[in-house]
Amino acid sequence: MTKKLKRIAPVKFGIVMGVFYGLISLVIVPFFLIAIIAASFAPNSQNSMSPGLSIGMGVAFAIFLPFFYAIFGCLFGMLAAWMYNVVASWIGGIEFEVE
Repeated sequence: MTKKLKRIAPVKFGIVMGVFYGLISLVIVPFFLIAIIAASFAPNSQNSMSPGLSIGMGVAFAIFLPFFYAIFGCLFGMLAAWMYNVVASWIGGIEFEVE
């Protein structure tokens, strides 16, 4: 049976995308922290920060990263749903098949 997706609720889609991107960032954060720790101890003549300060700043950023991802995922998810609704009203939406 062929169905057509004509409209997406922007707020609900934004919430789902915010949670999704927040969870994705939790997978990214450990790799980010490993890179920050490795880079803070790498010899660099242009780096005037101590390793402890750069690690501290990296950890602070890693703590806030999931929140940033979730907020912007929510906002851009709502924008994408709104844009889909506009385009779907012009061309009729996406057709898909279900059993």
